[in-house]
Amino acid sequence: MKRVIFIVTCCILSYFTVKAQKSDTLYSYRQDGSFHTFCRVEAKCSNAIANEVVDDFINQFRGDPELLFEWALKGVGKQNDKERDEVLLVLKRTTFDPETSIGVIVADIKVPGLRTFKDINIESRVTKNELPDGITEIVVDIFYSNALLKKAYGTYRIVPQSDGTQFFDITINIKFGWFFDLFITKKRYCSIIEWRAKGFMENMRNEAERRQSLLNN
Repeated sequence: MKRVIFIVTCCILSYFTVKAQKSDTLYSYRQDGSFHTFCRVEAKCSNAIANEVVDDFINQFRGDPELLFEWALKGVGKQNDKERDEVLLVLKRTTFDPETSIGVIVADIKVPGLRTFKDINIESRVTKNELPDGITEIVVDIFYSNALLKKAYGTYRIVPQSDGTQFFDITINIKFGWFFDLFITKKRYCSIIEWRAKGFMENMRNEAERRQSLLNN
C-alpha cells in the first residue's frame, strides 16, 4: 500500500512539473512530519543574467541580508496581515566564514501574541554548483535544531530552455521543532512560508528580466 501511495505521489509531482513547462506553478505538501514546497517561474532572460542575479543574492545573503529586502525579499516581510504575520524573523547581524562557507545570522523570531525568541543563531551554508545541461544549482543548508526548527534545506535551480528563456525552480524542505510543530497546520504553513516562496521567486524573475531589458536597450 505504501508503495502504491509513493508511486501515485510521484505521478502527481511529475504532472505538476510537466504542466509548469509553460506556466508558473506552486504547491506544498506534508510528508513524514516535514513540509515541502515547490515553486517554478519562467524568466525571459539569458542564462548569464540569471546567474549574475543569483550571485548577487548569495553575496548579499552572506554579507548583508538586509539589502535583500530591497529586491529579492521585497514584499515578503511583515504584511500587516494577522494570518501572514504569525511568525516574523527580525534580522540583527550576520557573519560569514569564507573558509567553511558557513554564515551565521543572529535574529529574533517573533510569534505575535505568544512569544519572542531572542538572539537566535541560525547557521547556514550556501553552495553553488554547475550541473550537466547547463543547469545551475544553489543549495542552502541550515544547521540549527531546537524547539523552533529541527531541519531545513532548500534548492534553487536555473534551468535553461531551448527558446533562450530560463526556469527558476525552488524546493524548500522544513521540519519544525516540537514548539512550532504543535500549532503549524498545512494551512498555517502555507500562510507563513508558501506565499513568501512565491514572492521571492517572482522578485528574482523581475530582477533578471529588468537587467535583461537594460542590456537589450
